[in-house]
Amino acid sequence: MGLKRIIFASDLHGDYLDEDCVNALYQFTVDWNPHIRVFGGDLFDLRPMRKNASAEDRSETIRYDLDAGIKFLKAWKPHWWLRGNHDERLWEFAEKDGLEGEFAQQGVQSIENLCKKMKIKTLPYCKRKGVLEIGKLKMLHGYYAGVNAARQHAITYGNCLFGHVHTIDQASVPGLEKVQARSVGALCRLDMPYNQRMPGTLRHQHGFSYGVIDEKTGSYKTWQAEKADVGWLATTKVWKIGSKN
Repeated sequence: MGLKRIIFASDLHGDYLDEDCVNALYQFTVDWNPHIRVFGGDLFDLRPMRKNASAEDRSETIRYDLDAGIKFLKAWKPHWWLRGNHDERLWEFAEKDGLEGEFAQQGVQSIENLCKKMKIKTLPYCKRKGVLEIGKLKMLHGYYAGVNAARQHAITYGNCLFGHVHTIDQASVPGLEKVQARSVGALCRLDMPYNQRMPGTLRHQHGFSYGVIDEKTGSYKTWQAEKADVGWLATTKVWKIGSKN
């Protein structure tokens, strides 16, 4: 049909992953059989490396966090990994002098070697260089937060899928051509130790997005998979109506 099937999932957060959500993604990926798999960032959590981490947080090991993220890479085998703000902490630490910098450099080198071996293309967490464009659809980790994040991404990036905010939401901006941005939900736990007192995180949802892109025109259509009370809701059947192909 000239249609490429794609899937976009984001925000695993390493050892804070939600196993039910990740297993649903694995199962759906087998059924959907996408030509292109894109992971939208925050493969790792790296909470001890955040700027306002407490002394107790900084003493925590990141071994299990890294192991969980790498296990996911090997299992899901994305074609693209768009690094998120949490992932980027390791690359930022690798720029430091001293023992911390040396250990971070070793971690970065090991991960980059794995990606090279698996032929996973990576993009940095960057407002310009971190945007993947396939046809008329852009995919990125996300650079805005809050209740208006989808609208802000639509204004800045146009038609796009993004993660970062852990919510399922979409917004359109008026114009002669359709412009729509969608946040796809997350693969991680909805409640983490560091967000227990943040009521805004009650909007967080599990989910991922998938769709098709026309190879000739670049036109696309995406759908949202999400967890509801009755279980996971998604469809894997696509009809191209009015075509002889």
